[in-house]
Amino acid sequence: MGKIITLIFLLISHISFAQWSNSYAFLGAGQSFYQGDLNATVLPSSHILNMSYKFGLGYNLHTRLGLTLHYSATNLNGSDYFVKDEAKNVRGLSFNSPLNEFGLNIKIRNLTGRESRVISYLFSGFNYFKFNPIVTLSQNSEINYSVEKGYATSGINIPFGFGFGWWFTGNIGLVWESSLHITYTDYLDGISKNGNPNFKDAFVDSHFMLLFKFSKWEGAGKKTQKRSKGWSPKKVGRIKCPSY
Repeated sequence: MGKIITLIFLLISHISFAQWSNSYAFLGAGQSFYQGDLNATVLPSSHILNMSYKFGLGYNLHTRLGLTLHYSATNLNGSDYFVKDEAKNVRGLSFNSPLNEFGLNIKIRNLTGRESRVISYLFSGFNYFKFNPIVTLSQNSEINYSVEKGYATSGINIPFGFGFGWWFTGNIGLVWESSLHITYTDYLDGISKNGNPNFKDAFVDSHFMLLFKFSKWEGAGKKTQKRSKGWSPKKVGRIKCPSY
């Protein structure tokens, strides 16, 4: 945790003294779901989709590279009754867990190879996350279940994700982002010995996010440019495409 906080302060300090035109904030909401012993399917049941919230800061190091610092919060759940597997239905286990995450990620930007109003990127990095699963056993269960204890409820996960969007003006944009989070724990659902301990748990999240660049206001058209910059061809010249 201490290393994550140190990285956060380093990034914020760097942004504070760098050109604000290369930095931006983002805020959004979406959904998340868990993958593990209580949900082995790629496409989740609607019963395990949960609201997820994400916000943070970003900084563009280069035309093709950028850094983001974020915080996200969601809830994960799963149940043997939500899968089409008679053996698991008989087992009758369910879980529910809050999940909070801090992360520092690197982005490969502008996948088309040039700056444009289109937003496109891939990203990965390191996220510190905390969870606290509560496991319940159905009254109709046919197993003798004992609660597993002593496992860590925090750790590091590695996201692999992508994002696509559009800049409506030089400062305001909208992006849809999704990622798979690979963890190093089999206890995201609080179940390991009572499940399959050979495979680690994971979770997926996606968000629609508003973006705001900390640069001088730039509108999308001549009227907006006139209001924001005292627009004229000689003063402004060609309107530059935004970067993300």
